[in-house]
Amino acid sequence: MPYHNLQEITSKDNKQVKYCAKLIRSKKYRSEEKRFVAEGMRLCEDAIRSGLTPVQTFVTKEMLDKCHGVLEASRQIFLIHEEQSAKISETQAPQGIFCVFPTLDNIKTVDTMKWQHIVVLSSLQDPGNLGTIVRTAEAFGIDGLILSEDCPDLYSSKVLRSTMGGVFRLPICRVSDLKETLDALKQEGFSVYGAALSEESRPITEVSWKGRTAAVIGNEGNGLSRSVLDACTGQIIIPMKGKAESLNAAIAASIIIWEMSRT
Repeated sequence: MPYHNLQEITSKDNKQVKYCAKLIRSKKYRSEEKRFVAEGMRLCEDAIRSGLTPVQTFVTKEMLDKCHGVLEASRQIFLIHEEQSAKISETQAPQGIFCVFPTLDNIKTVDTMKWQHIVVLSSLQDPGNLGTIVRTAEAFGIDGLILSEDCPDLYSSKVLRSTMGGVFRLPICRVSDLKETLDALKQEGFSVYGAALSEESRPITEVSWKGRTAAVIGNEGNGLSRSVLDACTGQIIIPMKGKAESLNAAIAASIIIWEMSRT
């Protein structure tokens, strides 16, 4: 199928290829350009189905006849070779399709959020954990996610792949002052529960998740800081029968999300 906006790239050092590769590898550059790259057929299709329009699409000849829907939605298409695809991708076996999108509009304030159930992530470190939590929260109908400023970048390739498209459908906002945000949530009528290994913690099964509630998940190694815990309404814990002291952050968040979704 011919595309009027298709341009073949033959040069190894093409500036557009370099641009796409830099967006994938540099958080700072993504922030400056206000763009990110989705790689792979499924992720590109999920983004388009969620209402995003590719500013640019890079596709290999091998994929050209397999992604008509993506190409038809694209403003500008670059036909690239396998060598250029490998240069762009961070994966060992790239599929040969990359879409450049504008960053999502996640600028919200607490007083404008029409949310009932929220998951708040404080100082997470692992991109895979963040992606899994996004995917789980979207799957179980959580209204939105709030991230502290030092959580991993939503637009890194590892996070994007881990979300399985959930990042395009779940409202997510990043805040610079988490304690201030938790105080604002309480002002808006939220009960805010911090997950913590503490004598003050109540089992999640004994907490009411009805009404406006927020669960706060902390750093994989150190949990929630004292200042964040002090800003919470109460503390919660997941009852366990084994000898493990704690769970992986993504697993813990998933269990809490499941409990929240049952109300």
